[in-house]
Amino acid sequence: MKRILCVSIIFTSLWLASNAQAAQFYRWKDEQGNLFVQSYIPPEYVANGYEIVDEAGNLVKKVSPQISEAEKQAKEMSRINGEMQRARDEELLKFYRSPSDVDRAMTTWLSRMDMEIRVKQNRIRIKENEFASLQEKAANQERSGQQVDAEIEEQMKAIQLEIDQFNLEIREVQLRQDESRSEFKLDRERMVELWKIINGKDWVEKEDPVEK
Repeated sequence: MKRILCVSIIFTSLWLASNAQAAQFYRWKDEQGNLFVQSYIPPEYVANGYEIVDEAGNLVKKVSPQISEAEKQAKEMSRINGEMQRARDEELLKFYRSPSDVDRAMTTWLSRMDMEIRVKQNRIRIKENEFASLQEKAANQERSGQQVDAEIEEQMKAIQLEIDQFNLEIREVQLRQDESRSEFKLDRERMVELWKIINGKDWVEKEDPVEK
């Protein structure tokens, strides 16, 4: 009797499972957006995603659309860019409270570079004076029929190399200034956006005071 009862329970369970499986339908759309609910889904539409529903239309399972490798890479890149932007925003907000703070920081930073350029320009003028003095000595020797001292010629060459090096360094500072301006410009543009997000209103540019 117990064996018969067990067999009956097993068959009943199998029958119920079979009915539950048979009662499931696929809900999917074609390229035109037409909705279909069928007991099967054409293989060519599986990659587009679909839903499994029961007889009453209740959602049993949702299968998301498959994405290509290029889409996966684009999604991952978007995630990485988003994380980098959040990190950059946090860094900006540590240093600045408003776009005006960026303006002040840029002015200070560029002023330091201007000072560095002026120092090098002063050194160039000093070297140019030294060069002119040696050049005059060489000219005097030539006018008196003497051969220009080799030491004077070597000193003039060395001074000219120093002048050329200072000019190169000035150019490098100017390039760094251009890069800094571009970076500060990007920081300021982002701070304008963050100001609106944080304060719920647009940033209003302050007018320069009119000199009387």
